[in-house]
Amino acid sequence: MFPPRRTVISKCTEAQQVNNRTYTESRRTYRGGLLSALVFALAALINSQGALGGSPAVNDYRKELDRILTGHRDPKAKLGARVVNLSTGQVLYEHDAEQPLIPASNMKLVVIAAALDRFGKDYQYKTMLAIRERDLVVVGCGDPTFGDEKLFQARGDSITAVFHIWAEKLAAAGVRQVSGNIVIDDSIFDDRFVHPNWPADQFQAWYEAPIGGLNFNANCVSVQVKPGKSGAAAIATLMPGTSLLKLENRLKSGRKHAPGLTRRRDSDTLVVAGSITRADTLGPVTIRDPGMYFGYVFKTVLAAKGIRVQGKVVREKLALGPDRVPAGGHGVAFHQAPLYDAARRAGQDSLGMMAEGLIKLLGSQESGVGSWETGRAALKRFLLEAGVPEGQFVIDDGSGLSRKNRLSARAATQVLAYMYKAPGGRFDQLRSSLARPGRDGTLRKRLRGPETRDRVFAKTGYINGVRTLAGYVQTKSGQWLAFAFFYNGTGKTRPLAQIQDQACELLVNWPIESTAQTR
Repeated sequence: MFPPRRTVISKCTEAQQVNNRTYTESRRTYRGGLLSALVFALAALINSQGALGGSPAVNDYRKELDRILTGHRDPKAKLGARVVNLSTGQVLYEHDAEQPLIPASNMKLVVIAAALDRFGKDYQYKTMLAIRERDLVVVGCGDPTFGDEKLFQARGDSITAVFHIWAEKLAAAGVRQVSGNIVIDDSIFDDRFVHPNWPADQFQAWYEAPIGGLNFNANCVSVQVKPGKSGAAAIATLMPGTSLLKLENRLKSGRKHAPGLTRRRDSDTLVVAGSITRADTLGPVTIRDPGMYFGYVFKTVLAAKGIRVQGKVVREKLALGPDRVPAGGHGVAFHQAPLYDAARRAGQDSLGMMAEGLIKLLGSQESGVGSWETGRAALKRFLLEAGVPEGQFVIDDGSGLSRKNRLSARAATQVLAYMYKAPGGRFDQLRSSLARPGRDGTLRKRLRGPETRDRVFAKTGYINGVRTLAGYVQTKSGQWLAFAFFYNGTGKTRPLAQIQDQACELLVNWPIESTAQTR
């Protein structure tokens, strides 16, 4: 009856990765006396998976799902799980579904849903380039995808392609020299680029990249290295090149390939050390200040295109007119990018700075300035509108890197159900922003069997001791299910990912008769 069981390997090295209209559910609690106790017990029984209803086949599948999800060998692990039939609203399975747990990157699932619900798939970021007297001015819009290597290379562009286009437009307008400064206005977001509750010892890691009102290359930098003569200094080159960053080259050419790249905390100095035997690319590592990084890379490209900027890169909060052009200036060029690109990078590739850009954008639209505080308020409003009870979530950041976030399995499936019912194609937009088995993204090496390949759309989540998975499954009978499987407090989490995969395989085969679906 069930799909073949796969052996779950309990011993596995933990990998570091950062790979997350309303169905109303109510419960009446009667207090006082024996009658109230009996009624409460009956309500609890009705909500247990043994009494959720269904045919004998459905009940057998429910028991098998419970066996899979609770069959791990870690006594410290906490499980929150829920599965809902989106066509009928029927809860197919629950296990401590209202317990708020650390969601890890499934916080991104909520942020993506809120952004798509608020802005829609067709929303466009617009970064402006203008001339104001002696200065070049760049006005940021919070676009986290500007210069993103994966997105730009997918369309055959280098990460600096927009800067080259802008340089050509300036040259066509007769600009050969800028006697003033490059002025950046990134005030659409606040100047807290790094969240205070992110791991302090991981500030260099790409998944802890800062977020600003202007961003470039996912706010990371790499170093290309080449060996020279044995024992001599190796050649090290910043990619992209910029005078903002200082490179200390302690790298030697030797018989052992063991290079290292670090950035000093609160510094623009990078140190490359160790030894190499072959050409290599080190990194990426994070940069300190996204807006200044943007401005200095732009300045470097202008110089390469023959346009000399005599001044510096400076930051100003400007008075802006129509189209976000600074007062007293005129627009020269702009770059547009779809918000949906940020949603896909956050959902499929679990790129944290994309999600942080989305939560701050939500805050900026409601409060004027994007910050984690205003973003939290906007996200809370969305969750309440989606029907999530207030006690079942705690919002700290947008990426899920903070361990202070909390989300129940019920909250996750409620958001998924809300988007399923939402108008304007929101369901298709959210679903297609999530990772798919056997394809690009964080499920690329998971659930690669033919049955799950085009039927599972999910957000993965992982930080130390936490493994989560939530999303949509289309059963073989054509029904859409929302699911959330959250594990907390565990040691090795790789076996739990295998358990989650087994559970998804079972959901694909869930015995629900095909009926007309209501949306």
